Amino acid sequence: WSAKQLGCNAQLIIDEFGEKLLEELDYTQECRNIQDFYRNFEGDPLVKIPRPYPELCGPRVVTMEWIDGTRCTRPDLVQQKVEVDDFIRHGVVSGLRQLLEFGLFHADPHAGNIFALEDGRIAYVDFGNVAEISEGNKEILVDAVVHAVNEDYKEMAGDFMRLGFLAPGTDVTPIEPALESIWKDSAVQTLENFNFRTVTGKFNELVYQYPIRIPERYALVIRSLLTQEGICLSLKPDFKFLEVAYPYVAKRLLTDSRLRNRLFEILYKDGKFEWQRLENLIKLARSSDGGIALDLTETGRDLFRILAFDEGLRNQLIVAFTEGDRLAIPEVQSLLSVLQDSGAVNATSIISSIPSLSREILREWSSRILT
Repeated sequence: WSAKQLGCNAQLIIDEFGEKLLEELDYTQECRNIQDFYRNFEGDPLVKIPRPYPELCGPRVVTMEWIDGTRCTRPDLVQQKVEVDDFIRHGVVSGLRQLLEFGLFHADPHAGNIFALEDGRIAYVDFGNVAEISEGNKEILVDAVVHAVNEDYKEMAGDFMRLGFLAPGTDVTPIEPALESIWKDSAVQTLENFNFRTVTGKFNELVYQYPIRIPERYALVIRSLLTQEGICLSLKPDFKFLEVAYPYVAKRLLTDSRLRNRLFEILYKDGKFEWQRLENLIKLARSSDGGIALDLTETGRDLFRILAFDEGLRNQLIVAFTEGDRLAIPEVQSLLSVLQDSGAVNATSIISSIPSLSREILREWSSRILT
């Protein structure tokens, strides 16, 4: 194998391996990892992280709360102890939150490190191997999901470059059809047969054809997702990842103000507003897990603010409402019906906040005029 065939510096691979190996032997670092995870999930009704005891930890020992549950190494016992569908959903959502919200994820979630508690919660142990994802890379991962949904393979290839899978300046033109083939071959099977193992297997073939290098942290991400998918399949052979993951992603897009631009990207296709796509997102988000009901009230307030200041968006929505020489009244009525059924918008709360929002908008306008 030549350096060109390998696609990266072999010394870097060895250095990364050695660094992670030493980190797993550093119990002081593991204690800090547990503290970070404990803070992230503190008060979460679905996830249990053992409480660490830093005063009893040191370079050779780590001390944490005892977890009384059933290891996932015994799927038969787990099936007897908890409602499997709920437990799987808790696990998938908690894994996605680690990646896309916290940017700190458990990199070794094998069956021996995951417990099912009698109250249905999922518990994690062994935090020697964790990895971080920067705020910027979290946003790029969300971009990649958006571009996959929109089947925008040129931007997907750009996402791979921004994440470090391709060197800056790489010509992505020949890679675009390969990504399209992988995604369509996997997605065409719908949720029925989609799984990470199939996708990663096909993606691995690209590594030998193009100058692709899987960065160390994303190798850990891929391994983590594959491992968790394997646990889910051992508990429920007909488990479908996207059935659980899509509702979570939909809820994040609808409720996280930092993802507003990504939401608008999804809702427009070829310059046309996709009413049905918005309705589907709300329906998906309504079935999301997380112990918290879907609440789009703040999203409504944000939309009010954006419409006040973003003339381009105002014009886009006017076009969407009047597209095709007709008013989109049926689409709006259908959307309002979904919102009413979901209880996702507190109309009273939005109406009561209009005066304060109006004052805020007037102050902003005044500030812009004076400056």
